Amino acid sequence: MGIVVVIIGTVMLAVTLIAMMKKSTREGVGAWLAKTPLRIWWLPCLMLAYYSMMSAAVDQWNVNLFALLAVYFGLPTLLLYLTGPKSEETCTGRDLVMNFAVVLWIWLLIELKIVNTNWLRVQIGSTRPTALPLGMYTAITYALIALSGWRRFDLKCDLSFRKSDLLPMAATFGVLVVTLLLVTLSTGLTTLGIAKVVRLNPLGLPLAIAIPVAVLAAVPMVFFSVGVVEEILFRGAIQNLLWHRLKPVCALFIASAVFGLAHVNKRALGFDTPNWPYAGVAAIAGLGYGFVFWKTNSIMASATVHAMIDAMWILFLRGGK
Repeated sequence: MGIVVVIIGTVMLAVTLIAMMKKSTREGVGAWLAKTPLRIWWLPCLMLAYYSMMSAAVDQWNVNLFALLAVYFGLPTLLLYLTGPKSEETCTGRDLVMNFAVVLWIWLLIELKIVNTNWLRVQIGSTRPTALPLGMYTAITYALIALSGWRRFDLKCDLSFRKSDLLPMAATFGVLVVTLLLVTLSTGLTTLGIAKVVRLNPLGLPLAIAIPVAVLAAVPMVFFSVGVVEEILFRGAIQNLLWHRLKPVCALFIASAVFGLAHVNKRALGFDTPNWPYAGVAAIAGLGYGFVFWKTNSIMASATVHAMIDAMWILFLRGGK
């Protein structure tokens, strides 16, 4: 029964996050909260109730994590409550400081692993226990409502594509593929090879069919699991906020450097932490994602390129692992 609750709860969170990626939905929620400013406290209460429901269902509720989450969601909510909601989309210097404070709080506590994002570990059947990073998705949902709904800061995150976005997306993807291949292969950071999951696919498909199927499956999976989350944070929030005080090129390079540094604690490419080579590769990729965001004003466009690059790395640049 507990696993059923976790599955239903996970689907509900995914649906909520997708709904909040629509600007009109965020504005509607923000308008409802703003009618009675005390309603902003519904946000941390709902996040804590969600954690408690999910963790209690599989007997993993933890008082220490609950307390950390109460502080994690409670302090930015207190700041939002004391400063009040906004009724227009103007962004003064004071607004920028407020918005940066919320973004950095949400991101840094996760990045520094002060707050664990893997709320649960569940096992279905005979498979290994799987960590569910529900904390990451609740944090992004919170940020979308707090920044775009309550603070009326346009995160340029909407569920739409324009035909005009395709050219910068395709051009940037091509440049990134060539650049990353040259950098990582020449330095030995990566090795060409078709991923084992593709070569030994359970259906026994020939590679001519298995490869495109794997790509078609990997891109949307990476898009929703990593691409959208990171692009909302680093492009929609950080790069977008920097635009209000810096030239677009400066904002692009600073946001990309921050994006690279955010990957320095990742064990990848055969290196342990601090992983400076991976941080450098991520910063180069961040320049591409940020450029797409700059030219399209769309998180969906940069997240798609992000997902395509990550899928390429997973499927073809890990030496067949």
